[in-house]
Amino acid sequence: MAFPSKKKGNQIGEKATRPLPGIPLKRETILDLIPKCNGNLSRIAESMGTTRGTVRNRINSDEELKALLEDIRERRIDILEDACFQDAVEGRDTGLRCFLLKTQARHRGYDQDDNKNAAKDIATAAFDFIVNKSKNPAENK
Repeated sequence: MAFPSKKKGNQIGEKATRPLPGIPLKRETILDLIPKCNGNLSRIAESMGTTRGTVRNRINSDEELKALLEDIRERRIDILEDACFQDAVEGRDTGLRCFLLKTQARHRGYDQDDNKNAAKDIATAAFDFIVNKSKNPAENK
């Protein structure tokens, strides 16, 4: 009994559970799939019947593909930021509000840097000691 011969490589659209070498990664196909898959390399690879690493290597070798992937991912982040800001403003989610201020408003003094926060705490305690003539904060231990 003869087995049907399998072509080298997977067919476009065939899931790559065990990809075979030789599949052509056409630039135009990747250009079409990057926006359709929102820059998700795993989805692009699955659509092409190859692996994520193969798609990543092909994109890295082409400046236009790299630029498109970066642009699509940045747009996705913009959409996510807009949704988060809207949720923070309307939803009373204080944790989300603090996170957004610490990551997006660092230039206004909201910072996650523990060293700066420690310095601020020391300065506040020193100011409190001077103004209120309270007990030395170092003696509270």
